Amino acid sequence: MPASVNQSTRLIYLAPLQGFTDFIYRKAYNEIFEGIDAFFIPYISVKNEGVLKKYEKEILPENNQQTRVIPQVLANNAIELLFLSKFLANKGYKEINLNLGCPYPMVTNRAMGAGLLPHPDKLHQILSSFFENSNLSLSVKLRAGLISPFEIEKIIPILNQFPLSEVIFHPRIARQLYEGEIIDSAFEFAKTNIKHRLVYNGDIFSPANFNERSQKFGGTNCWMLGRGVLMNPFLPAEIKGKNFSKDEKLLKLETFHKRVFELYTEKMDNDGNVLNKMKQFWIYFSYNFEKQAKSFKLIKKTNSLAQYQSAIKIVFWANF
Repeated sequence: MPASVNQSTRLIYLAPLQGFTDFIYRKAYNEIFEGIDAFFIPYISVKNEGVLKKYEKEILPENNQQTRVIPQVLANNAIELLFLSKFLANKGYKEINLNLGCPYPMVTNRAMGAGLLPHPDKLHQILSSFFENSNLSLSVKLRAGLISPFEIEKIIPILNQFPLSEVIFHPRIARQLYEGEIIDSAFEFAKTNIKHRLVYNGDIFSPANFNERSQKFGGTNCWMLGRGVLMNPFLPAEIKGKNFSKDEKLLKLETFHKRVFELYTEKMDNDGNVLNKMKQFWIYFSYNFEKQAKSFKLIKKTNSLAQYQSAIKIVFWANF
């Protein structure tokens, strides 16, 4: 029987999902829901020897007032990683996370994200330079490999040479994107061989999913959730043992939606952009409703904020 972990000691992280877990989502979530112990900012990268303005609002301290917020960075070499670490240190951050897991070809083809995994020597050089020249804490988020789950076997010895704060592991290869089965054997290998704190990430959409993974990977007490939280913002608290009535859920969902809408309206420069962001928000938020497909279709068809507001009333009324 795997070792059990007390619910109160479980750490739950919110994954950095580009386009979804932006500073507005993180702020609204933190105000209304509970259970997240650390929020990760979707990756920033170097462009033309600088950081794009679209990233700057994501990492401004005033936009990240949660207890623990960790920016994620995407870098191809030591120079880029050190530039980003200094940039973030100047903003007051004490820890950052290196993305070694982004699976999309536009990233991996440039030997970034999971594209670095077939190059352990290059990764060693990047990490060596970082720890020689930066005082920030560094964690990594990675996959089992780019094209083979056995790539992790050459990466872990590299990671073990450095004082990483933790290793967040999504046990798929990049070529799977977010499809196909989790590679349990890859996580078991990591669990046995990584010397750092290991964080599990991948396909936890319900307390039942969590319980199954928790039993399978006994002793793991740190978990990163992504799409599961977007689809069910109560999930972190439920994993930690809290229950909610239907009325409690309705009130919180309405309050959350209202707050997200208010913040996008306040921060964006025109109604069209607000509408597009809210439609994107509903890609996952619609899963909170029994009539998910119909709800999302109704939202998606709206062409103005007035139509959107009317559709929202119908969706909440029809589902509750």
